[in-house]
Amino acid sequence: MEIRMAKEGPPIVGAAEVLAQMQRQLPARQAEWVRELSRNPEAFADLERSVHNVFQQLADQMVAGLLAEATKPAAWTQDAKKK
Repeated sequence: MEIRMAKEGPPIVGAAEVLAQMQRQLPARQAEWVRELSRNPEAFADLERSVHNVFQQLADQMVAGLLAEATKPAAWTQDAKKK
């Protein structure tokens, strides 16, 4: 089974790929959030919602990565044949 986050998006290979992407993206996001909070502390509630939304999207991507791993053609076919 091929898993994609968007209809025209690239296929997701597995959870390790998703985790690597997160590790590349999060430091920049963290710096962005700190800058925003430093410039505009009264927007803390908005920033909190933004952080939660980003992590919800990351969680969705991780679940897609796990599903991609669990349904890789060879393993998926073998498990289906056993049942």
